Amino acid sequence: MIYFPRSYPAGTTERWSSETKGRLLDYHTSQGRQRAFLQGSLNDPHHLWIVCGGNGTVALDWSDWLREHAPREDAYLLFDMPGYGDCGGKPNPSRIRESLQAVVPKAMAEVSLANQPERLRFFGHSLGAAVVMMAAGEFGIQRGVILSPFTSTMDMAREITGLPVGFLVWHRFDNMARLDDLERRGPGMVVIVHGADDEVIPAAMGRELADAHPDTCQFIEVPGARHNTIPESDPEVIVKALEAAGR
Repeated sequence: MIYFPRSYPAGTTERWSSETKGRLLDYHTSQGRQRAFLQGSLNDPHHLWIVCGGNGTVALDWSDWLREHAPREDAYLLFDMPGYGDCGGKPNPSRIRESLQAVVPKAMAEVSLANQPERLRFFGHSLGAAVVMMAAGEFGIQRGVILSPFTSTMDMAREITGLPVGFLVWHRFDNMARLDDLERRGPGMVVIVHGADDEVIPAAMGRELADAHPDTCQFIEVPGARHNTIPESDPEVIVKALEAAGR
């Protein structure tokens, strides 16, 4: 119920390379060959954003949106979980962490930001929000944007079933705990954007994350927006959030 992997149709990555002049990042983990994507300003950018979409998407679903809307002076690492896109294997939290540990330093070196973690930022949607919060913990990233996040997969189990079955969830992602960790590391800024009419993850979860971390989090609720509609219906809200977290 957590993962809905998709692969890229033939020719997708070739078209992406031609249109964006981006770079393919191939690497290996215990799950075999993995692939991520770098696009944007790749010659000493202001920031490098780790970007991950939700459970039914692949990394390149965000490519056009980033090209049209995101800060042009930054670079973007579009990350697929194992089993998604052109990545082999199957996802779980430890395998996702292994992939992040392998690819983020590689991406930093590619854009001349090696040993500069203060210039890393994160941006994730839905399950991807939990992935980039995991990256924040691994690399000490203190600023970013999360779109339509849950508090934890254990809480989502209760939300979906109406029963206290969180203890049965083996694949545990906990954004509340990751924000606790971020605050313990020092000052930070996380902008949480959530649709008021989100039919998948209730906006109350995003608000709960922000309320528990008032010194770190800013909560923006988008009237009328659903789980997947904000990038198209209200792109300016996300753009302002990226600009604020990028400063």
